[in-house]
Amino acid sequence: THNTVFHYDFEHFELDADSKKFYNWYEMIDEENRKDQWASGNPGFKLSKSSAKVEEYPTIPVAEGYEGYGVKLETRSTGGFGAMVNMRIAPGNLFIGTFDVANALKDAMAATRMGLPFNQKPLRLSGYYKFKPGKVFQDRGGKEVPGRVDQPDIYSVLYKNTDAEGNPVVLRGDDVLTHPNIVALARISDAKPCDEWTPFNLEYEYYGEVDKVLLMNYGYNLALVFTSSIEGASFCGAVGSILHVDQVRIDCEEYE
Repeated sequence: THNTVFHYDFEHFELDADSKKFYNWYEMIDEENRKDQWASGNPGFKLSKSSAKVEEYPTIPVAEGYEGYGVKLETRSTGGFGAMVNMRIAPGNLFIGTFDVANALKDAMAATRMGLPFNQKPLRLSGYYKFKPGKVFQDRGGKEVPGRVDQPDIYSVLYKNTDAEGNPVVLRGDDVLTHPNIVALARISDAKPCDEWTPFNLEYEYYGEVDKVLLMNYGYNLALVFTSSIEGASFCGAVGSILHVDQVRIDCEEYE
């Protein structure tokens, strides 16, 4: 038997080929072959704040990770244009999936397409984080919510990637935690402000049986999501909230 462990160390990134404005992350399968499986809201931020410098984007690499490079996710203001379309903040986010930039302003939730096909049964999600909340938590309308302290979110879901008719299903920002196709969830529940790298170790909670044959044939998608504002998808949060993540692992079930 062997236990498969997926390592996400965030050492591989590059400037976006078209815009040269923001970073994209990728994984190396071996020395030659890469896998583009990470997406962020950075391309959407570019639409709302085209004057921003590379280091002013919500999701950027930092040299001071837990080990090697890490990722810095910061909730940013989208400025006058963002206020106009009622999308005042852009949380730092990084997720396994794709970002559909054509939809970003029309329907931001639909633009974040969470998860890619996966053929293992995940058991644990672990890694390291640091978090510092921004000073003022605001609602979608930009009004301060007194007493509310922003929180980050780290979670992963395994879900069936077809519906009853066999049509493809990809979860989005608005249903990634609630969709009936979800079979397992691992989610941080006690993320507190911390200046030092802090370990997290989360168990996947299963809501139903996993069909082994379907799983082996990539009939499930795995999503893994990091965000600097827990309600950032609905444009609520604190500008200046900063989440760092690094050295993330997903341990999967041993099989014969």
